Amino acid sequence: MRKAVLLSLILILIPFSTSGAVAVKMQSLKTTSVIPLSSDPNDQVSTLITSPNSIVVAGTTAGDGFLTSFDKSGLNIEWTLHLGGTSDDIATVITKDTSGNYWVAGATAIAPDSTPTALIPAGTLNPSGVILETSTASPALTQLDVWKVSSKGVLLKSYLTMMKSVILPQGISVKSGIVTVSGAIASQPSDHFTISLNSAGIFESPIITSMKNPSFAPSKDVKTTLSLWKSFTTSLAIKGLPTWKPKPNSHVLVRYDLKSKAIVAAYLSSSQILDFIWEKNIGIVALLSNSTGYGLAIIK
Repeated sequence: MRKAVLLSLILILIPFSTSGAVAVKMQSLKTTSVIPLSSDPNDQVSTLITSPNSIVVAGTTAGDGFLTSFDKSGLNIEWTLHLGGTSDDIATVITKDTSGNYWVAGATAIAPDSTPTALIPAGTLNPSGVILETSTASPALTQLDVWKVSSKGVLLKSYLTMMKSVILPQGISVKSGIVTVSGAIASQPSDHFTISLNSAGIFESPIITSMKNPSFAPSKDVKTTLSLWKSFTTSLAIKGLPTWKPKPNSHVLVRYDLKSKAIVAAYLSSSQILDFIWEKNIGIVALLSNSTGYGLAIIK
């Protein structure tokens, strides 16, 4: 009798002890909506930020920085705001303060002073037909711009300061009323700047730091309540995805269980994943780029 009971228990336990977890399959990451831009080949979308009910992207179009706000479905545009003046402007980074206002940093291309090589007094004979040479240096992104924008897309304040070199803002933060912008210096690839805008609207002197081996790996990690999401480009197999056959330069977004570290979902994108963010009321929102333009992908 005891042997029969024991055998029954073994038979019941076998399916649980020998069967593994269901294999995770790679899914396709589909574009939810296309971000409208002009036909200018220099147009680009740099980054995005979310609120509980909207998705805001920042970038450059038609020679201006811009913000475009989509509703949480990513399908409908709520508002678009152009940033900058008559010169060429870019917007590259965005953050949000505790009041819900957006802070955007970018740069403006400023033309250098043009100084003639010589001056010929009026009325002086010029039989040789000499033409005075002036500076033909192109405008360069040497002006740092910071814009404060309301949650409804209204420009509230603009701040600017001249920098000594061509710059590319790469980070912005707001804490206790102080706005801090950091970025790269074009003339010295290893040099970076950090500059603060105080509560009185005055820029402090920039701090220049040097990085011996700056890293620009196209990857990102985002933690949610129960998961760790990673985006990266790979040509290798991914542990935990035995059924997926890797291809060169595959753009993937992978979700790991925060406790077990096991893969619970994986997505393959035909476009490069420039950035992504998690919003509780929306889900994962990814900014995608390909040869034809930019788009948003949403994973709920």
